[in-house]
Order: sequence, then structure tokens, then C-alpha cells
Amino acid sequence: MRKCYLFGLIALGGIMFSLLGCGTGDKVVAVVDNYEITVDEFDQFFSEGYTFPTAENEFEKRKEALDTLIVTRLLIQGAYEKGIDGLEDLARVILANKDKLLVSILAQRKVTDKSKPSKAEMMSFWEKLEYKNRASHILVDNIDTAQMLLERIENGDNFEKLANEYSIDPSVSKNNGDLGYFTWGDMVEPFQEAVWAMEPGQVSPPVKTQYGYHIIKVVDRLPNEYRTDFESMKSDIKNQLTTIKRRKIGEAFLEEIKQRYEIRIDTATCDYLMHKREIVYPPQLLKTLPRNDFDPEQLDRSEGELVLATWNGGQMSVLEYLDHIRELPAKIKPDLDDYDSLSTVIFHLKLNDMLILEAHSDGIDNDPLYLKKLQLFKELSMADIMKNDSIPTLPPPDDEATRLYYDEHIEEFTDPARIHVYEILLSDELMAQKLAKEIKSRKAFKNKAMDMTERPGKRAEGGDLGFIERKWFPEIYDAVVDAALGSIVGPIQNNGKYSVVYVEDRIDAVVKDYLGQKRLIVQKLQDKQKRDAIDSWVNERKQNATIKINEDVLWTTIDMDKYSSTEQSDNQ
Repeated sequence: MRKCYLFGLIALGGIMFSLLGCGTGDKVVAVVDNYEITVDEFDQFFSEGYTFPTAENEFEKRKEALDTLIVTRLLIQGAYEKGIDGLEDLARVILANKDKLLVSILAQRKVTDKSKPSKAEMMSFWEKLEYKNRASHILVDNIDTAQMLLERIENGDNFEKLANEYSIDPSVSKNNGDLGYFTWGDMVEPFQEAVWAMEPGQVSPPVKTQYGYHIIKVVDRLPNEYRTDFESMKSDIKNQLTTIKRRKIGEAFLEEIKQRYEIRIDTATCDYLMHKREIVYPPQLLKTLPRNDFDPEQLDRSEGELVLATWNGGQMSVLEYLDHIRELPAKIKPDLDDYDSLSTVIFHLKLNDMLILEAHSDGIDNDPLYLKKLQLFKELSMADIMKNDSIPTLPPPDDEATRLYYDEHIEEFTDPARIHVYEILLSDELMAQKLAKEIKSRKAFKNKAMDMTERPGKRAEGGDLGFIERKWFPEIYDAVVDAALGSIVGPIQNNGKYSVVYVEDRIDAVVKDYLGQKRLIVQKLQDKQKRDAIDSWVNERKQNATIKINEDVLWTTIDMDKYSSTEQSDNQ
């Protein structure tokens, strides 16, 4: 089965602070007055989600990101000068986000910091990429069925037929259990370990994964044409292995949390709710109602406050649970007397609370990294307040300024002219000329378009392009803008082909009324005033500040393994 993140791991990743991430460098990449911007802090601002054609392109983007960080530091300086660090609103923002930051540092200490692959692990991964395997499988939910299927296969039963009959893999109806070719790293670990240990034609004993029990048949093994030398693949292998290790370590950590904060369902409360349903609803209606929900309106206050579940350091009442599951799909909600499923759902609902408890228990609130990130979060919030609320701007624009903007930018407030056309697009210029002369009616034009136009998806519509604007089809628009309705124009040279066009209808350009656009213009002008005020403030601060950038250190933040050795020697 293909890899997927567990619900809990997604929740864990979702509460990370992207700007307060997991850098480790302490080299100084820039100095703003007496403040040193380290590689660690810079890495938290620069997104690694982009690809660049060359190292020079990436370096230029990193310089832009560093300038943004320098501007942020100048805003922080200005915020301190204005006493923004003492605002009550700032204190409330920090308090509201401290738990999120605690959990993000807990995740870094327990998962991210342990996920960096060694060179030996990377080399082993690369060696296993030598081949790609093709395999089929039968997935079932219990070991007894898996063992029975293995015996039937060993006795000569057809593998594909059994897959169609027994497999719970949703894709089996389309592929008969055939997973196609895959390389090392594409499948969950127990599955791929079993495949790589077998030879083509062999069938495995039951293999247990988080999806169930698999009977696996290796169908074929071929050289992997996409594997190159280790140095060329090292960066991609590192990223893939990091993801795999992070998922594996994260799953193990969440399992520890599940054991440490074991959910204990109060079965008496569940029994009471099920009995209450029988009292509240008539028997015939009760038969139609799901067993996994309960109308909170049918509970008095004391019933709603009944404890449904407890764990070390916390509990959940009936009303809280019903409120949490209100928006969940019905198929996810467990029956109120299905205690195991109920426990699982409550664990996921309260996972964040448990992670906060674990962070405090583990001393994360005294971790130097947490304290550093908390200070950085505070200062980033200060910079935001400074930028949006504390840099003076001009008064709102008056009627004269808004009218002037409207008159000078009338194209912004004009719905462009549009022309309704039918088109026959051809590669043959002579045939296009012939059709332009021969076709005399819209009906004949559409019939020819249904037979001959080469524009994708337009034959069924008789070549109808609808109402076009110039920005969409400039060649066609310019050729027909003055043509009479009902006329045929062409051939028109169009990206190496030839268009013959029937002009159906025309809508003239419409200028929007000034009064209807006034509010939009005022907002547009105020936004520009704000940007100009910030730019002016930043430029003045830069002139008065001592700013030093260490480009050599900035180059070291680039993973040069992604680029050729020639680029490395040229740029360093």
C-alpha cells in the first residue's frame, strides 16, 4: 500500500510554526546595528519549497529574503522605541499562541531533531534503488483469512481471482491487485522489505502493515532506469529519507503519547446515553436513528456534564464530545457503545491537549530553544503591529483625488468589448482559404467546424468560442473587430495554423459608473499610501542603521548538492 500520514501526524504537523522552525546554524549572515541575524534565523524565513534552475537564481532569492528579514528587524527596533513590547494586546497574542509554540518545539525535539539521515542510510537507500519491482497483493483485515488465502494459492488457486474476491483494497476492482512497478521508498516499510526479500514468481506469507494483512506476489524485477550516480541523487534521497524517518519516528512518538495518556471510557455514561435514547425516542423512530450520535437538546445540564472519558491530566464531558463531533462525517463517528472506536476518536480530538501536557511534563517551557522562539514570536508580532498600526500615513484621499484616479485609469473600470465567434482552425492554409470562400451560412459553418476544426474540444460545439476578449485571442479579435455580424473572416494566421471565423454577435465596452467604484478607489489609494509610507520609513531607517551582509555565509545556506559541480566551483 502507498504511504500516507496518520491522522495524528497530520495534526502534529499542522500545529508547527513555519516561521519558528528547526534551523540549527549559528553563523552570522547579517548584522543590523548590534543585532546578529544567524543562519538559523534566516532559514526560518526562507522557504525551501521552491526549485531554481541555477544556484545563482537561488542565491538572488535568498538575498531578497534576507532583505525582508533585515526590514523586519528594523521594524522591531522601531516597535521597541514606541513601547509596543508593553502593549496588553501584544501580551494577549503571545498568551494565545504559547501552547502552539510549546507543541512545535516538542515535535522538533522528539521527531525533527531525530530525523536526519546518516550517509550510511542514504547510501543503503541508493543501493536499493538499483531495481524496480512489480507486485500484486491481496489485502485482508485478519490473519486467519490471510493464512487461508496463502494455503489456497499454494494449492494452485488463481491469485488475481482471489484478489478480486477477498481484497479490501479499494483499487482491486480496477487493477486485480496489480500495484505496477515501484521503487524502494514508494511503499510502507514492512511491505517493501518483503518484496525486496523475494524473487519474481514467489508469494509471501502474510505481511502485517497499518492497513491490514497482505499476501504479496512479486511479478517482475527490472533495472531502475531513473537511478543515476549517488552524488547526483544525494539531495533527493536525503529529502525522501528525512520524510520517511520523520513519519516513522512521529508515528512511534504518537503511539507513546497514546499509551501515556490512555483514554478510559466511562462505560456507565455510555450505557446511560443508550438507555436515554430508548426513553426519549419512540421505538419505530429509534430504529432509524444512528447509534453514533445524540441530540444535545435532549440532555439537561447535569447529563451534559457527565464524564465520558478520562486520561492522565484531562477529561471530556458528554456535551463537549457531542459538540466536537458535530461537524464530523457520520461514517467517522463511532457508536456510543463501541468503546474502542470511541477511545480512538477522543484521542485524536484531544491530541493537542495531550501534547501540551507532555511538553510541560518534558520541561519544554524551560527549553532554551522554546524561550528563544517565544522571544522571536513576540518580536515578529511587534513588527506586525509597528508596520500596520504605528507608521503614520496621509489622511484618506478626498473626492478630487479619487475622481482623478478614475479618469486617469478608466481602463481599470471598463468591461472590455467582446465578440461572439465560431472558428474552424486548420493546419492547411489552402483548405482554410477554400472554406472562407465557400461557406455562406452559420449552419454550414458549424457543420464544417464539427467535421474539421483542429481546436481541442471544439468539434462537439461546432467551433463555438463564445464571447472572446482581445487578451484571449488577439489575432482573431483584431481581424474581426470591425467585421459585420454574419460575415466570415479569414484565414487568420494563428500560432502556426489558420483560423476561419464566423462573426455571430458583439458586446461593446462598458464603462462602470464612478460612484459605484468610488469605495474601491479609496481603498486602492489608501493601500498605496500605506505602502509608500512604509517604504519611506524603511529607507530612512536603512540610511541611519549600520547594516552588514555576509554573502559568503549566505552562500553556505544553499544545498549545493542540487547543482552541478561546475556551478559549485564557479560560485564559491
